[in-house]
Amino acid sequence: MRARVLFGAATAAIVATALLPGSASASTTGVKACGYYETRTDAYYGHCTNPGPRNWAYIQIDYDWTPFDGWRCVPPGETHLGSTSEIDDAWYYLPCGPS
Repeated sequence: MRARVLFGAATAAIVATALLPGSASASTTGVKACGYYETRTDAYYGHCTNPGPRNWAYIQIDYDWTPFDGWRCVPPGETHLGSTSEIDDAWYYLPCGPS
């Protein structure tokens, strides 16, 4: 019985890890941070995943001073989004591919 419980837990952990998009860390991908981040003047999105055409991310971008958001397909790594005076936030929406 104990072996069955351990096997089930190990299987669940492996499946959960395989299903996570962008499971790489900032240190392994060479970006400053995963997700949205800002410097004093610029806004960036760090997509932390392994390089490859199937690992691109469609992100939603929250622009300042407008009720409308934008969307953009970005590759793995660091993407410059614009000025911090123009952009409030950005987040992962769904996977996409290069166009």
